[in-house]
Amino acid sequence: MFDMPVTDDIADFVDASALGLGPADVIFVFGSTLPDAVQPAVQVFRSGLAPLIVLTGGPNRRNPAHVESDAHARLLQAHGITPDKLLIERESQTSRENVQFARPLLEERLGPIRTIIAVTKWWQRRQIHLLAVGFPSVERIYAATWNPPARADARAYDRTTWASSTD
Repeated sequence: MFDMPVTDDIADFVDASALGLGPADVIFVFGSTLPDAVQPAVQVFRSGLAPLIVLTGGPNRRNPAHVESDAHARLLQAHGITPDKLLIERESQTSRENVQFARPLLEERLGPIRTIIAVTKWWQRRQIHLLAVGFPSVERIYAATWNPPARADARAYDRTTWASSTD
């Protein structure tokens, strides 16, 4: 891996953060090994902006016994969100697969999706693009972003260090 200086221009380009959220058909949580992904989903769900949370992510590449979406489902249920408010996709390994594998499950349950609130790390603007391409019926995508508190090696994430992450 090479060290690359991260300028504000580069960080701005990948930043998925945007001001404001609005009503949506679903909250879409991209797979992650980290439990922190559920916090924005809990906040958005409790605000009443969407009636359903889609959890994605299959077996973790470092620990195949750990299914990311199931781990997030347990955390959401611990926050009082009932199983009927969750749609769980358990096979995907990549962001593209998160969208690809969740779409048929979601459309079977709700029909065509028009609005999505994406829960994604702040530097994952690419995931917003994957949703736009993967759900052609979508008219609006909001982003509820989060920042992991630390890397696997305990170094802090921020706009100047995120590009050198191996997490």
